[in-house]
Amino acid sequence: MNSLTALLEQFSLPELTRVLRRTALSALVAAGVGLVAAAALGAAVFGWGLVIGLGLGLANIRLVTLQTARVSKSKIARPLRALASLTLARLAATTVVVIALAVFVTALGLGAVAGIAVFYLLFLVNLIVSVVRQRGATA
Repeated sequence: MNSLTALLEQFSLPELTRVLRRTALSALVAAGVGLVAAAALGAAVFGWGLVIGLGLGLANIRLVTLQTARVSKSKIARPLRALASLTLARLAATTVVVIALAVFVTALGLGAVAGIAVFYLLFLVNLIVSVVRQRGATA
């Protein structure tokens, strides 16, 4: 976690906003492509799960930014504790949703897990591209 924090601290706020925007657009494209591909392979339910998972990843990142801004503005004595409890609640909610989907419709739950994984892979790729661009500009 500390290495991710150190990585994110290298970005200015506008640059981090661009990374998040590119990730969101990439996720929308991946959702459309994934849904069409899954339907073509006869696994439309999995495709809808993929869309749900990508949406959960997007919602999670959006909540991270909103909650971090809220905690920063509130001047809480122990901001890390507040952020940790909010993170725990967010991850618990995501886990409950995915497990419920998997219990009721297995293909939907597996698609949601795959969608979350794809979302964070896209986020990581966008972060790496930004770091490479940033280092290329300063070299």
